[in-house]
Amino acid sequence: MTATPLMTGPSHAAVDPEAIRGIVAEVLRRIAAASTGGGPVAVAPDPPPPVAAGGVSLPGRVISLGMLEKLPAGVARVVVEAAAVITPSARDHARDKGIAIERLAAAGGLQTATRVPFLIAHADCRGDAPARAAAIARAVPGSAQLPASGLTDLVAALALHASRDAARGILLTSKPALATTLANRSASLRAVTARDPAGLAVAAAECNANLLVFDPDTFPAAALLRLATGLAARPAGETPAPLTARPAGCGCKGH
Repeated sequence: MTATPLMTGPSHAAVDPEAIRGIVAEVLRRIAAASTGGGPVAVAPDPPPPVAAGGVSLPGRVISLGMLEKLPAGVARVVVEAAAVITPSARDHARDKGIAIERLAAAGGLQTATRVPFLIAHADCRGDAPARAAAIARAVPGSAQLPASGLTDLVAALALHASRDAARGILLTSKPALATTLANRSASLRAVTARDPAGLAVAAAECNANLLVFDPDTFPAAALLRLATGLAARPAGETPAPLTARPAGCGCKGH
């Protein structure tokens, strides 16, 4: 029997990688065209922040200056998450532009986020002032402790914050009379002191004080916390007229 020789076909050409890339690109183009009705794939712009009742709702855990700068003109109210952190520059921008920042409370209500700053400072104390200051900070949510420094520097810092941010505060010192006199040289501070909690509370109400000065060694810890929380929660009142009048000169030519 005569064997039939095998017929061999032509050899396969080598595959060109560039051709494969072109084929894949064409297939993807056709799929995209088919899924969009033949037109190009449109990219949706970032949606604007959702508008809350009377304002704008900003999502996110950090509220920055850039986010506030992108708000539409005329926005006067912003609602943020309950746990959102508002950067200092964002707070300054909101204050300058008259924008009220409110937080979503846990129960779904709203609470104002732009509360008046509450500062705690101590200088020239004999006792354990840092522990007392830390206890006040724990009792007053959102309060801040100023770094330990000399009495003059701390009073200057308190005066700056009172002038710029309408801040209130507590100053612990073993020299309350000296510290009060020094503080009241600043136009932005209305400092009072007393030897007992009851007297200090009366003086604070009488002067609409924004700075309580006392020696922590002479005040019980519980009374100290009551005074601090009371000052922090007190509604803004009017400064007594005698304290707003410009002091008259003494008429002396040597001053």
